[in-house]
This record gives sequence, structure tokens and C-alpha cells, in this order.
Amino acid sequence: MRRSFLALQGTASPFFAQLATALMKRGHRFTRVNFCGGDSVYAGAESKLDFDGRVEDLAGWYAATIERYDITDILMFGDCRAVHEPVHTIAQAVGTRVHVFEEGYVRPHWITLEGTGVNGRSGLPRDARWYLAQGGHVPACPPALQTGYNLHERAFHDIRYRVANMLYSVRFPYYRSHRPKNGLIEYSGLAIRALLQRKHADDAERVMSRLVGKHDYFLFPLQLNSDAQIIVHSPFDGICNAIERVMRSFAAHAPECSWLVIKNHPLDTGLINYRRFADRLAKDLDIAHRLCFIDAGHLPTLLEHAKGTLVVNSTVGLSALHHGCPLIALGNAIYDMDGLTWQGNIDDFWTQAMAPDMALYSAFLDYVVHHTQINGDFYTRTGIAMATAGAVQRLEAAARA
Repeated sequence: MRRSFLALQGTASPFFAQLATALMKRGHRFTRVNFCGGDSVYAGAESKLDFDGRVEDLAGWYAATIERYDITDILMFGDCRAVHEPVHTIAQAVGTRVHVFEEGYVRPHWITLEGTGVNGRSGLPRDARWYLAQGGHVPACPPALQTGYNLHERAFHDIRYRVANMLYSVRFPYYRSHRPKNGLIEYSGLAIRALLQRKHADDAERVMSRLVGKHDYFLFPLQLNSDAQIIVHSPFDGICNAIERVMRSFAAHAPECSWLVIKNHPLDTGLINYRRFADRLAKDLDIAHRLCFIDAGHLPTLLEHAKGTLVVNSTVGLSALHHGCPLIALGNAIYDMDGLTWQGNIDDFWTQAMAPDMALYSAFLDYVVHHTQINGDFYTRTGIAMATAGAVQRLEAAARA
């Protein structure tokens, strides 16, 4: 069946261009929307439309474009960006399929592709009994083939995308990135973090040597402050708000012999000093002697020995489940269900949380991988080729479902 794809904003990489080539070779039509210079630089040989208007004009523009090009399917990377928000209601009203790409629920070496939305918008059931019932029908999760992913290649694409945005700013005068800061500020922060990498690793090693296997501790891995899963799909207005909620509950309700380990996100730019914020709050709460803030550390080891893990809705939650660690999700997470996460309030978690049901975790993981994950990545040649092949297969299967 011949399909007509409309691709909205994609990754800062050649992924959407290669996906367009693969789909067109199979007889489908593919039209790409450029919202900024970065989109233009990474567009391929497909038909292209430039949107240079205001966000408030997008709803009408989308409706007209879907009708004019007889669009059957819409593709996007991330479903919460301002340029994507208006299309969901319109697509649903006219019966156009929506397919959302995102970083993998399971990491590394996987990407996510779901219909309608991901994470907080995911259509995955939240019923433990449903997943257990699927156990006899879904094959076991296959091992991932390595993609060769590396941070340097991703950074190259991101820098190229941002430079193009500046160079083409006159062409797209109303475009505003979903990223809160410009590239120079963010990369300056990451450069400073890189220079401190050895110190951070040594600090984390000292903390782990002091705690692992010797003291009870709870782990709170942070997410990025600009992450849509924090901004849109959580009750918090930022990471500091989440830190404060966790620390106040820990101070009032956790066993006095236990510790709290806050682990910073590996890609945090340092624009907000979470360590300083946590240290000051710890003094106010009289728990400074039981708080450790680390910027590095071997996550599997920390999860394996933790008394419990707290996340907002991070993919680290799945890693915690993999290690059989008691878990609470404070935001809207696909794995937040009875049997996997603590369903009570955070104040009781410190003393009452139980380990996850590993049979349920296995059934859940098998289903999620087979129905939402594709082996590959968005940034390396090998990973993009793998992701493209898997995405074509998944997208064509969606039309037959």
C-alpha cells in the first residue's frame, strides 16, 4: 500500500533523510517540513516545505498541508515540542496516523518508535495483569546489536544543526528552539564538566567505597531540567523542585541510619548548580551528614546495592527494575504500575517499598522491546542504517494493523 509521509522536526542528524530515501525507494511519498536552518541542513532528496510563520499559525497550516498532500502518516522526533503540539488533535480528527520517534526506553543501542506519542503520551497499558497475560505470546527480549554510538559524533551533528540555525535565522525569523539556552552556553558548560571528569570520577569512587555494601542508601538519579518528561509529564516545574521534594521526605521519613545519594545527569551542563542547592537544603534539614551528591559513578553498581531508587520518569527506572531494586516513579512513567513500582506515597517508600516482581518486569520488557523499540541509534552511520531498516519495517506494518 502506497503511503504519503509528512515528516516534521527530526533529530539533529541524517536519520530522517535516510529514512526518507528508504521509504521512497519502496514507493511511498515523503515530504519534509523545515522549521529552521538545522532542519534544512539535514534534509535529503525528499520534497521539502519551509514553515517560516508563527507557532500560532501552525494548526491551520497543518490542516491545509495534510489535505493538500493527502497525508496518511506523520513522523516526528519528540511529541512535546511547540512545533509538534498542534498536529496531534488535527491528525486524530482526520484519521492520519502519527508516529513518534524518541531516544530508547531501553538503553543503549535502542530507539523508540510509537504511535500517537511516547512516555507520558504512550499508548502502552499500565495494567500488570495485561502484561503477564501476554507472556505466552511475546518472544523473549533479544540482545541488542551494538551500534557504535559515541558522544563525539552526536555532538558534531548537534553543533552543525545549531550553527545552521544561526546562519538561516533570517529565513526562519519566528523559530524558537525547544532548548532553553543557546549552543555556546550549553557547550561551555559541558566543556567545564569534561575538564572536571577525573575529579568527578574520583569523588564518586570515594562515595561508593564508603557506602556500597556498608550502609543503606537510596539513589536519586537526576534528569535534564529541559527534558519534556520533566516540563510536561511530571508534577515538578524543574529539577530543583524535584530535589526538594525528595530531600524533605527523606529527612522526615527515611531511617536515620540511611543515606541519600543524588547522582547528576551525565549530560548536565552545569547551568544550575544542583550540588550547591542540595547542600544548602541538606544543612537546613539537618541531613548534611547523610547526603552524597555525585557527578559520576558506575550506575549498575549503585543500583545493585541501593535500598531503593527514586526517579521522576527517567529510563534509569527500567535499569533499577533490571537490578531488582525497589523503585518509585514521581512522574508519568511507562513502567509505573503495581508490581513494578511503589504505588504509595513517597513518605512511606523509605520504609515500606518492596522489590519489583521480576516475572512482571520480564513480561513488560519483552512487550516493550518488541512493540516500541528498534535496534539502532540516530547519530552514527551504523546506528542510523540499523534504525532506518527497523523503522521502515515497523512503519509499513502499521498500515496493515
